[in-house]
Amino acid sequence: MAKCRDCSISMGYAESQAAQSYNGLCITCHVKERVQTKVMTSKEPAFSSTPKSTETVFNKFKDMLVTTESSINLRIRGRCGVVSTDFHYNFTKTPFLKRVWKLLRSRPEKKADFLQESIELAMLELKAKAIRLEANAIIGLNIEYIVLGDFKKGGLIISLIGTGVII
Repeated sequence: MAKCRDCSISMGYAESQAAQSYNGLCITCHVKERVQTKVMTSKEPAFSSTPKSTETVFNKFKDMLVTTESSINLRIRGRCGVVSTDFHYNFTKTPFLKRVWKLLRSRPEKKADFLQESIELAMLELKAKAIRLEANAIIGLNIEYIVLGDFKKGGLIISLIGTGVII
C-alpha cells in the first residue's frame, strides 16, 4: 500500500492515484500545505483543476470550530478522540555582517510575529489530525509553549491539545 509522504498514513488505490498529482501527499496533507501557503503569504491559494474532494477538505479547514471551552452549549453527536500536536519554531539567526549591512543601508530588519505564526502553523496541524479522525470541531483547546535556550538563540515549542468532536 502507498503511504503519504508527510503523515505516513496508508492510502487506498484511489487515494494513491490522486497522490501522484499531489507530490505523494494524501488529500488532507495536500490541503494543509495549501492552507499553510495561505497563512504564510496572506494570499488565497490558486485553485488549479483539482478534484472536488480537495475543495471539500479545504472548506473543512476553513469552517472548523476551535474553542477553548469544554462545556459549551453545542449538540455534540460524537467524540472522535483527543488530538494533539507539537510544533517547533527555530529562531532565524542573521549573521553579524548582514545585520551591519542592513543598518548601514538604513533598512531595518523585519520583525516577524513568531508566536502568532507558530500558533497558526500548529493549529493547521491540529486541524489536519482532527479531519483525519472525521471530526468537524475541536473543543477544550489547551495551548502551552516552552522556550528552548534563551529567547534570541534557541527556539520555541508550541503544544496544542484538544478533543475532536462531531457536531
